[in-house]
Amino acid sequence: MTTVTTSPRPPALLSPAFFADPYPTYHSLRAADPVMWDETLHSWVLSGYAQVAASLNDGRLVRGRTEEEQAVILDQLDASGQGELRQLRKLLWRMMLFSDPPAHTRLRALANRAFTPSAIERLRARIQRLVDSALDAVQAAGQMDVIADLANPLPVIVIGDMLSLPPEEREQFKRWSDDIIAFGARLGADQPGLAERALRSTSELTDYFRALVAKLRRQPNDTLLSALVAAEEQGDRLTEEELLANAVLLLMNGHETTTYMIGNGLLALLRHPDQRRRLQAEPSLIGPAVEELLRYDGSVQMRGVTAAEDLSIGGKRIGKGQSVLLLLGAANRDPARFADPDRLDIGRRDNVHLDFGRGIHFCIGAALARSELQIAITTVLKRMPEVRLANETVEWQTVPPIFRGLKALQVAF
Repeated sequence: MTTVTTSPRPPALLSPAFFADPYPTYHSLRAADPVMWDETLHSWVLSGYAQVAASLNDGRLVRGRTEEEQAVILDQLDASGQGELRQLRKLLWRMMLFSDPPAHTRLRALANRAFTPSAIERLRARIQRLVDSALDAVQAAGQMDVIADLANPLPVIVIGDMLSLPPEEREQFKRWSDDIIAFGARLGADQPGLAERALRSTSELTDYFRALVAKLRRQPNDTLLSALVAAEEQGDRLTEEELLANAVLLLMNGHETTTYMIGNGLLALLRHPDQRRRLQAEPSLIGPAVEELLRYDGSVQMRGVTAAEDLSIGGKRIGKGQSVLLLLGAANRDPARFADPDRLDIGRRDNVHLDFGRGIHFCIGAALARSELQIAITTVLKRMPEVRLANETVEWQTVPPIFRGLKALQVAF
């Protein structure tokens, strides 16, 4: 029987040092064993590129629950006096991110019909205007918080437009979505009040969304959400529950991760002035530069899956039903895959990073995220050529731990 290697305690993946800089922890875990059992998290932890990349493509590692498993969980909630969480659980299960074939295949096919490359390309001019407007507002001040002034509002407005959300209601919709996603993406012990907030937000969001979908059925428009309402695949349509769940998912994927990507990317460039100057001198490098920034310090650091059957990874036996945590951030810094992985190189070739995932769960909004990141970074460096950090000390978000992003990024120019 294969020896199980256990990770250090306290759990390295939830420590203050990890949130400040996860990469030394990743290197330590990978050096000890790229496939390791963490007793505290009750999960296998994968930190090597080969193991993580293969697992993302392995149909035996699933994100969703079968109908039978869902029924058991709902019965358990009822038996434990937590029946009020049924609606929240069902909402999470209807998201593409937490579903598997054949349900995932159907949801993705319908969503893809509304999320076409041509639709994303048409958004580039709108994104450019929004970035210019954000920078116009701070130009005279000579300083700004990249997160509050640019990285946060930009994707909120873009995805809000796509989801038919009136401007005055987007912040409320985001708060509802944040509560639900925080509950679905939690690791370790629950935070006080997390389930209660998520439950309340689910109820309020459901009422709001039901009215919005009804309006779009009567008065369709050219937005993504309207296209999802109308989308059909072989005579099939998304149910109201599926529409709600995946609108929340699109808001999260279209906002939270993009906000963090813009902040992380600009911070990396400001901490590596040689690479910043190179990109300013060669703006045509923005494509590979964005891919390198995603690899170097991506906004999605990990992804959880479950073994649907017994299998072997890296010589370890993974039992049916066991959890597996895929450390995307660690895989992206694996020296076995990337030469000198801790060095930022905007001209890096063969840069097949895993920040958007791989396989059937590859991020559906990757093209939109790339467009926003390319335009935001290019415009900041062009309009503010001497931009610099106003404070070397930065503070990182810690909830949910699967993401990596800044609370603020103060710069001067």
